[in-house]
Amino acid sequence: MALLLTTAFSEDTIAAPGNRQPNYIVISVTDDHGVPVTGLTAGNFQVDPLIVGPGGALVNIVGVSPGRLAGFYLLNVLPIRAETWKSGVYIFCVAVKRASDQGQTLATVLMD
Repeated sequence: MALLLTTAFSEDTIAAPGNRQPNYIVISVTDDHGVPVTGLTAGNFQVDPLIVGPGGALVNIVGVSPGRLAGFYLLNVLPIRAETWKSGVYIFCVAVKRASDQGQTLATVLMD
């Protein structure tokens, strides 16, 4: 098992309280030598909103796209079922796994 180095940021560009537009999480994934990890798909990622705006819900990953630079990915997440985004701070735990290699990080966003 090897360490995957991860860094993530979240932005509510189109997501807003009361809607079901995707919230973006951008993540960088490299191996323990700093080499970009490519070829990851939604099945390689898990996102858990450990802290949510009051009344907020868990999320599902609804899309993963590779970035223009190797090792970067754009994750789109939506609240589960028919839930909508709620006002407040969300703190996302983001985990990535490739075979036996794994890594994790945090991302936060103020949903306003």
